[in-house]
Amino acid sequence: MENPVLPDPEADPGVKRSHLDFPVVGIGASAGGFESLAKFFEGMPATPRMAFVVILHLSPKHESMADKILQRSTRMPVMQVNDPVPLEKDHVYVISPRRQLALNDGYLRLVDLPKTRTRHVAIDYFFRTLAEVHRERAVAVVLSGTGSDGSVGISRVRELGGLTFAQLPVDAEYEDMPRAAIGTGAIDIVLPAAEMGERILALNANAQRIVLPTEVTSEDLPVREPASGSARQVAEEAMRDVMAILRTHTGHDFRHYKRATVLRRIERRMQVNGVQSLPTYRDFLKQTPAERPALLKDMLINVTNFFRDREAFDAIERDVLPEIFGNRAQAEGVRAWSAGCATGEEAYSLAMLLSERAAQERTPPPIQVFATASTPTPSPWRATRCIRRPSSPTLRPRG
Repeated sequence: MENPVLPDPEADPGVKRSHLDFPVVGIGASAGGFESLAKFFEGMPATPRMAFVVILHLSPKHESMADKILQRSTRMPVMQVNDPVPLEKDHVYVISPRRQLALNDGYLRLVDLPKTRTRHVAIDYFFRTLAEVHRERAVAVVLSGTGSDGSVGISRVRELGGLTFAQLPVDAEYEDMPRAAIGTGAIDIVLPAAEMGERILALNANAQRIVLPTEVTSEDLPVREPASGSARQVAEEAMRDVMAILRTHTGHDFRHYKRATVLRRIERRMQVNGVQSLPTYRDFLKQTPAERPALLKDMLINVTNFFRDREAFDAIERDVLPEIFGNRAQAEGVRAWSAGCATGEEAYSLAMLLSERAAQERTPPPIQVFATASTPTPSPWRATRCIRRPSSPTLRPRG
């Protein structure tokens, strides 16, 4: 059976940035999730000034009572989404049993379930649309559940500036989903479910008070009151210090990076650590060695997926590979090199194309794909060399 296929929010030209000025918290849960959700919402006030979207693994064969069950744990109105609906703050929205949810332009919209489904992907899909649409105001939470749904989408949320949470595994009735999310290295904060609400509220309140040294107008930065001239000057000096600390302790120089992007990544670390000003964050960076690689990791966050640049891979498959395979000597192998890899998806994408093309040959040649990365990465997809031999179609990482 095939894996489920859903629309790709990154490739969909109809995906529009959210106009909402409040955080949207996406919560994924599966087995044992209701207990965790109850603990989470019991820690939330009636007016937290943010919206919540709960994605559960529900059977399409039965009506759901999830909204009624969750209503017992919160004073916010809870509704099951059966039609497209505009998101409102201080509301909780719950997935319906026969559809999947996507966020687009401030609306929750329904997506048909794939006809062939061998595993759950509803949480991953919603998290990815949440990331694409809501960016730095997105919050993704993975609670109790079996399997690994959510671990792909949560990486996208973090990549685009949102905050990510996972339930402390020993606090979850089923720890598979939280552990899978934590294993990606994309989780900012791990807490028991009962403590998450208070932390999210505190981080949101802190985000409103962050002072940045910029007059740049950019969709990458949230709109807030401009700082006074003196505050901007102090923050500007602190930002130069932050860049110097990174350069000294990591060897990476970000002075020539796009300013809005650098500010957005620094602001994300300030949010995670509950820091309101750049001078305070500079001092925190000096005094906390563990924060330096964390900031570097955010600065270098990967922007790669399988077959990400679709036109380039189409050109390779259509124009490049036929020439390479057509001009080679009969006993000659085929080699490819993917340089500057972040986490290996490009190398594996090349290996897939080469493997499929080799299978069309009467005598498939040996294939080697070399991948080199400019920086170390903890991603499970990291690969230094993938080999496919004629005797085995299996691709495997080496090194």
